Amino acid sequence: MRWALTVSAVVSAVVLPDSARAQMATVQGQVRDVQGAAVYGAALSLFRGGTRVALTETDRLGSFRFSDVLPGAYDLTVVAFGYGESEQALSVGLAETVTLDVRLEPSAILVEGISVDAERSRQRRRFEEVGGPTVREMDLEEVRFVPGVAEPDPVRAIEVLPGVVSTSDFSAAFHVRGGSQDQNLILLDGIPLFSPFHLGGLFSVFNADMIDRVELMSGGFGAEHGGRVSSVLEIDSDPGPGDFGVDGAISLLSSRAAVRGQLPKGVADALGHANVRYRVSARRSYFDVLLKPAFEFPYHLTDLQAVVEGWTRSGGRVTVSAYSGKDVFDLTSIDNQDFPLRVDWDWGNDAIGARWTQPRPGGGSIDVRANYSRFGTGLLFPDFGDTDFDSRIQQAQVRTDLEFRPSPRWSIQTGGSAQRLSYANSFVAGGTDFGGGSATAHLLGGFVQARWSSPLAWLVELGLRADYYAPEPGDAVFEPSPRLAVKRFLGGGEVALKFAAGRYTQYLHSLRDEELPLGLDIWVLAGTRAPHTVSDQVQLGLEGYRDIDWFWSVEAYLREFDGVAAFNPADNPNDDFDDILGGRGRSWGVDAMLRKETGDLTGWISLSFLKADRTFPDTQSPVVPSPEVDYPPIFDRRIDADLVLSYPGPWGWQGGVRWNLGTGIPYTRALGSYAYYSPRYVEGGELDWTGDDDSSALGGYGVVLAGRNSSRYPLYHRLDVSFRRTFPKSWGSLTPYLNLVNVYNRRNVLFYFFQYDQDPPVRSGISMFPVLPTVGLEVSF
Repeated sequence: MRWALTVSAVVSAVVLPDSARAQMATVQGQVRDVQGAAVYGAALSLFRGGTRVALTETDRLGSFRFSDVLPGAYDLTVVAFGYGESEQALSVGLAETVTLDVRLEPSAILVEGISVDAERSRQRRRFEEVGGPTVREMDLEEVRFVPGVAEPDPVRAIEVLPGVVSTSDFSAAFHVRGGSQDQNLILLDGIPLFSPFHLGGLFSVFNADMIDRVELMSGGFGAEHGGRVSSVLEIDSDPGPGDFGVDGAISLLSSRAAVRGQLPKGVADALGHANVRYRVSARRSYFDVLLKPAFEFPYHLTDLQAVVEGWTRSGGRVTVSAYSGKDVFDLTSIDNQDFPLRVDWDWGNDAIGARWTQPRPGGGSIDVRANYSRFGTGLLFPDFGDTDFDSRIQQAQVRTDLEFRPSPRWSIQTGGSAQRLSYANSFVAGGTDFGGGSATAHLLGGFVQARWSSPLAWLVELGLRADYYAPEPGDAVFEPSPRLAVKRFLGGGEVALKFAAGRYTQYLHSLRDEELPLGLDIWVLAGTRAPHTVSDQVQLGLEGYRDIDWFWSVEAYLREFDGVAAFNPADNPNDDFDDILGGRGRSWGVDAMLRKETGDLTGWISLSFLKADRTFPDTQSPVVPSPEVDYPPIFDRRIDADLVLSYPGPWGWQGGVRWNLGTGIPYTRALGSYAYYSPRYVEGGELDWTGDDDSSALGGYGVVLAGRNSSRYPLYHRLDVSFRRTFPKSWGSLTPYLNLVNVYNRRNVLFYFFQYDQDPPVRSGISMFPVLPTVGLEVSF
């Protein structure tokens, strides 16, 4: 069947002359359920004479399209999870465009082969229809089977993908192809989030019960994406199927619950919708409550998230998404005799957005969205002159995108956005303001992108993005950013050679010290205080399928960064605008992946090579002007390999395995120490450098350092396993799970510290996670 499908496509794309192609037809339309909601991921097959000649899948709006269809009689089959199969006969004429509105009935019976066809269709469609971006997608089940700490985490899960580097077990922050963590655009239902992490970065804010899919674009993304230069991580919420239900879970970290349902028919009609679905979730850690009878536990976290999705009678979608989360680490209520360092540290995100998407006749859509997002953190030391650090950043955005298809081979997308950004940082002690900064900015962006395709032969995408950025204070800048992607299919459409190049821009920075396992995110806007980032990137890859089971890819890339930022260790306290240094960077490498997509045993192997460096002025040098220093950043992990497997275990249990191997990340090595003296005046006006028994002139010890980040920690490796089993009940289901992190208790180094007051000096190390078992229970009814 696959042979017949491939031969038909190749004949259409290669053998037929242009005059014949002009007579070919198009079959398009939308797949919805009986209530009017779009069915995403439905697999559609066109059969002719009992042979399948074309296969595609519906998008997020339920839309589908078959191009270059030969005139004649066909049978269309539609299958989707949770719905009955639909079949209908079609008669297609010369150069005709057939538009269908397919309605599916809900069904509790799973048709054999639906899961295989749907998954194959989705992956295959991306391979055949996506040109430039390097895209990796994970659904909720894949996220759940990646072993982790305490509970499923989509951001932790993407660490297993090629090109993604994590520097510490204690941080969920990730780095993609030599970019820093702030250079990743993280979107929740299209709403940007600044620092979506709990517990200082230990895990992300995303509740697994709310997730529909996670998609990472690690390079080559099109002109519609702006604002970040490294990657785009899109996390889509799932409003649910519409029936009332509750999903809950208890883990060692927190308890959570998500309620789903739909508005009554009368209410939906009054709102002008065919139906309105929703899901609302809440999560809270509970150690502070459980341990309170014994002692004060000073930390807790909270998450609130909601998504509402309405479908109009014309097939349009309206969504409203919101998130609010906060961490509180408060030691100020504890007796200072029990804990001498009292601190009050809190941080959190708030975001809300609305979006309307309407499919257009003939293909394409119009998408309008508005959203608001903010992040804030504060750190208070009441026993040190009320020392208080505070950092806030916020963004408001309106955006419109339009996609239309003037012909079966051409697709054009255009759009524009307007953003207002602002930040405010302050550092106050003893009533004195020692620094900080604040600014506002407006960012206007527009793009146009054209896409031409010849099925299973060529894909060409040409785009241009233009940004006008106006900070206050600071000078306005205009940055055009061209993008190009070309994909050439080989071997009958089973192999593709792909190339992408483009310019990317960014107008904000996070100055968090990435060497610390827990830390503060200090956001600043580009302007007088910090430069904006411009990155030129190019990538070349080869990818393909081996039968229906195996997908493989190899991709090389080169990235240049101009305008990266870091703290200035020698800033002048009398100069308000020299606390941040501007520099440049470069990264290059190769990512490879082999993935098994079907069968009981699924998973992948990924292997990445990375070489990254950063260049900044050495402001601590006495030489004027300051010389430059080159060094590898903390995320320059040269080799990173991951093995991820999902397999059936005994007695109905499902197992997951993740083994990670990485070369050591760089650090600055201490070579030795020396004593330094504070001289004092003695009688006769002379300086005494020796000291005596009553007043030593020894001022302390200095440390001699090697070149910055010129040494590397030992090899990192860790094996994690997970086990899950779902027990169906008459009222729902119970799913206990077990995660075992660092099975063989590898002592991976977090950092070294040195004690020079001992003779000889002693080097000690702090390790990352030991062997760490965690259990949890998920409930659904």
